[in-house]
Amino acid sequence: MKFSKIVIAGFSAISFNAVAGIAFDRPADEISKSCAAYMEVFDKNITTLVEQKSKATYDSVFEPFDNYIAGFVDPLLHDYLMQNTHPDEAVRKASTDCTLKGFAVLNALNANRPLYDRMSQVSVKNLSGAKAFAVNYWKEQFQVSGIGKDKETREQIQALNDEISKIGTDFNQNITDAVDSIKVKQKRLDGVPGDYLTAHPADENGMVTITTAYSDTSPVIKYAHDRALRKQVVFMSRKRAADNNPAVLLNLLAKRYELAKILGHANFAELNMLGTMVKTPGNVVEFTSKLSKAIKEPTKKEKARLLKQMQTLNADVKNVQSWDSSYLANIVREKEYQLDAKQVREYFDYDKVRDGIISLSEDLFDISIKASDGPVWHESVEAYKVYENDELIGSFYFDSHPREGKFTHAAQFGIKLGKQDTSKPKAALVMNFPKGLMEHGQVETFLHEFGHLIHFIFAGQNDIAYSRFQSESDFGEAPSTMLEEWVWDYATLSKFATNAEGDVIPKELVKKMNAARYFGQALGVAGQLTYTALSFDLYNQNPEGLDLDAFEQNIFETYSPYGYDEGTRMHASFGHLNGYGAKYYTYQWSNSIAEELLSRFKKEGLRNKKTAKDYREMILAKTGTKPAAELVKDFLGRDFTVNAYAEKLSRGE
Repeated sequence: MKFSKIVIAGFSAISFNAVAGIAFDRPADEISKSCAAYMEVFDKNITTLVEQKSKATYDSVFEPFDNYIAGFVDPLLHDYLMQNTHPDEAVRKASTDCTLKGFAVLNALNANRPLYDRMSQVSVKNLSGAKAFAVNYWKEQFQVSGIGKDKETREQIQALNDEISKIGTDFNQNITDAVDSIKVKQKRLDGVPGDYLTAHPADENGMVTITTAYSDTSPVIKYAHDRALRKQVVFMSRKRAADNNPAVLLNLLAKRYELAKILGHANFAELNMLGTMVKTPGNVVEFTSKLSKAIKEPTKKEKARLLKQMQTLNADVKNVQSWDSSYLANIVREKEYQLDAKQVREYFDYDKVRDGIISLSEDLFDISIKASDGPVWHESVEAYKVYENDELIGSFYFDSHPREGKFTHAAQFGIKLGKQDTSKPKAALVMNFPKGLMEHGQVETFLHEFGHLIHFIFAGQNDIAYSRFQSESDFGEAPSTMLEEWVWDYATLSKFATNAEGDVIPKELVKKMNAARYFGQALGVAGQLTYTALSFDLYNQNPEGLDLDAFEQNIFETYSPYGYDEGTRMHASFGHLNGYGAKYYTYQWSNSIAEELLSRFKKEGLRNKKTAKDYREMILAKTGTKPAAELVKDFLGRDFTVNAYAEKLSRGE
């Protein structure tokens, strides 16, 4: 049963008060006690459900099961959030221990043959489409997880899943703990924006500390004139967790391969594609090959433009390196598109961006979002409540800035799924943005992650609590990817993008941003396809005897436009290798769906409330109640195709 996807940011579950008193300020020992309590409640509930003698119907089996499974995952995901965000190390440790035990309990359902037998007695005849979908979903989860195997094999599968959960947790934790830093003379930061220098003052020795937090590294890589410094920062980032994680990753690969073989699959990639829109490894290869072909010529042209710019700075340089690309692309945009990225960032202060994203959601979806003074897990966390027609429909948190011991990227974490007339959804965005001015790309990331959050809130209004988990795992990025378009829209930006003097971002500047928007897109997609190949190929084989360094070198030399950077070990800090497994292709797959969804908005208007209402009701609210392809068809009035995205890439736009 693919319960591992509950740890992917963007999902959570609901509590039906199985265990009361869940809070953010619990000490470590209380977390351990609570953990044992909600696991005991869940075990008793499942036993009671299995032992019932009444006729097996949706109402007698799946309705209580939906409550029980969601009631268990609710406090579990609460603990998972604390594992990744709580400032107290002891609390993080207790939460980690609890989540591992929780995943083991969920994995044990794989072997619960009486539960499967009970569910199998339920007929989908006369059920609504959503309920029939849920019944079939759960039956399939049991079947693909080996419920038909003998008892000894089921126990072996359960033990493997438990081991995989523990290894994956170690892999992620090593990345979180591997916060490296360098100290450099302030003069080496020539070219970096002034606000960055203000936020990173030199110490008594005139040295500035740069950590691996991307709010630290991104401006240096993009703006610093010192090429050696850019390389140093890139290498520091790509060598994170390199001392510990390669061995952990090899173990993860081996255990997942072993699991796949026991379940009758050629490798883990084949197992990993079950329950996806793409369905098979062969379809992944076909899809990525189509995109690779589409970007072949645009990538050559873009790289040639970067090299030409590089040689105006240093005629002896023969190749553009990975640590040059952002810096050179920024210069090209300045010279050829008259776009000054430093000027752009003056209009994107964090507080204004946050408020602008909230306002956009209110306008599009006719909701109201209000700040809340509820309890939080750190003083910097911001709490909000969401209302529709004065009725509370959900709540969320922003944990937006870096700190020690915290999750190091940007993602949505669920806290509580909603269920109609029973419980309101609750979620959090965990990010690592600067407290002041942001890059426009960071604004885009913020809106993307907020897209996950609003999806989570709207999906939490129906009468199946667990429906948010039931969608194909490679569909989840599409809706939030589509929403990124709004940060390129002047009508949207003009409502919140103002500089320190209060001046609204000029329309001409936004035009320049859009004119330069697609320069570097092909190179960016080439990078994404490199990561896709790294993810997919690692799992599309028997990992026995695998040399990770040689493997990574081959992948980058084959797919990356910049080749391999000798001495880096990106696989050690590539967290998606745990959470997404072989499915990093999801991001490009989602781009292709997002392009289709966006086509209707572009035709009818980005601010068209009727279109936004249909999008909410047909896509966001219905996720996990029917196949994703049908959701998209409902919204578009036709089947979707990946061809539009491939054609767009081939045109270099």
